[in-house]
Amino acid sequence: MKKRMKFAVLAAASAAVLGMSANMGYAAAGNGNDAVMKLKPLYEVRTIAGSGAYGLLNGSSKASAFREPTSLLYNSGLGTFLVTDTNNQQLRVIAPGTASTAAGFHFEDDDGSAPLGSLLDGAADKAAFNAPSGLARDAAGNVYVADAGNHAIRKIDVEGSVTTIAGNGLFGAADGKGAAAEFNHPMDVAVSDDGVVYVADTLNHAIRRIKDGIVTTLNAHSSRIVEYFPGSVAAAGDYADGPIAKALFNEPSGLALDGKGNLYVSDTGNDVIRYMDFAADRVTTVAGLKAGASISYGANEPYAAGGYADGAASVAKFRSPRGLDVTPEGGLLIADSLNHVVRYLLNGTVTTIAGTPDEVGRVDGIAGSALLHHPTDVAWLGGGAIGIADSGSNTIRVAAPYQVPAGVKADETIHLLYGTQVLEGDVDPMIKNGVTYVPVRVLAEKLGYNVHYAGGQTSLRLGTTAYTVKAASSVIGKTVQGSAPQTVRINAVPFNAGGRLYLPVRFFAEELGLDVQWLSDVRAVLLRNKQF
Repeated sequence: MKKRMKFAVLAAASAAVLGMSANMGYAAAGNGNDAVMKLKPLYEVRTIAGSGAYGLLNGSSKASAFREPTSLLYNSGLGTFLVTDTNNQQLRVIAPGTASTAAGFHFEDDDGSAPLGSLLDGAADKAAFNAPSGLARDAAGNVYVADAGNHAIRKIDVEGSVTTIAGNGLFGAADGKGAAAEFNHPMDVAVSDDGVVYVADTLNHAIRRIKDGIVTTLNAHSSRIVEYFPGSVAAAGDYADGPIAKALFNEPSGLALDGKGNLYVSDTGNDVIRYMDFAADRVTTVAGLKAGASISYGANEPYAAGGYADGAASVAKFRSPRGLDVTPEGGLLIADSLNHVVRYLLNGTVTTIAGTPDEVGRVDGIAGSALLHHPTDVAWLGGGAIGIADSGSNTIRVAAPYQVPAGVKADETIHLLYGTQVLEGDVDPMIKNGVTYVPVRVLAEKLGYNVHYAGGQTSLRLGTTAYTVKAASSVIGKTVQGSAPQTVRINAVPFNAGGRLYLPVRFFAEELGLDVQWLSDVRAVLLRNKQF
């Protein structure tokens, strides 16, 4: 009984892929629409687990420690995540406010004091893994793990029993049943509605299928050889679209099934997104390369040259794309790991949803200003929210739309919001000639400015910076201690009304660096700091 109760959290977390909606933990405030692009201006990134330390620590989710969390499943019913904590050789559960171990036995450390991996079946708390990576779940609630370091695919049933369903701990490429099959560092799995398991067999550059316990290879094997340095050669992946049996991949490491039962593949070494259409028996490239084009490699280069570009899918560029997930509207979320961003493919267009391209860090904030570090997986959480396994920062992050504070509703007034706070004064914001104005004192004092009226003008001072504003003047004086006076020109002039000075809200966005949004559904002006 004790074992069953302990594993109940994992069983519940494994229910994520069913899409249970009760007690949904994330929702777009004032907007029930799950359309990612409509919600994009409101996205915020927050860390829900992990202090950033490289280690192993349970307890408070914010103080917990991970060693490169790689993949995640979400249970929308309980608001819990199941995470592969790859270099801790464990599966962890993140419940609201807490982190704990769900599976994986810690028996010995290596010379660097990190847990060693092993291969052992049995009860969840006595089973052993070796660099567990991708996760998937079937309709019955069983969890599948791409156990990369063991070159095996593991299954954890709802009772908490771990079994090896394919592979034997030795790397190879053999097809066959159960232990007769061989893999080489498989990094992701996906499970169809009828129980077929697909495997991204990364270092075999192959997509494998496990059906009725039998492993088969779906695509062609690469024959490309590279010489890393004189006298040292190794097999490398390649690229080819076409019939599935003739298609070539280069270290595929992310999988996601769509509503038709077809498979998206992160072709990581080729920096493109591929699509395996089983009914048509075709593999095509859906993002990262022009139709009909091919990939060329540099002399003895194992990988294609990646890059970063949003826009039409045919000209978009990626750098080591990893985990994938399909949204209800049919879009594809992509963990673009070495660009340190989350991307979105919808209707032939690629857009960055979260992170700052080519900048590395662990900074929460407005999604386009937040910093990620080597994100390796993404998970759709519902309500527009996205879970992120931010492997390089040893954290789990969530990109979710801003939530309007309770009680703020559309009425005859215009509400002024600063982050999650409602700023109230004796006068409200107003719209004049299509421009939104806010009363200076209410917002400026909230931002920490000292406001002073004298001689028909208003001064705003914070630290060593001061602004001088006059009604009906589009020129604002600015002085910074130790520097010559400056002027700031604005397109809409300030004005007095009801004994209060009003400034266009764009002044606060452009001069003070705040993010400004108009929330039409609640008639509110929202100002947010770009980083939290």
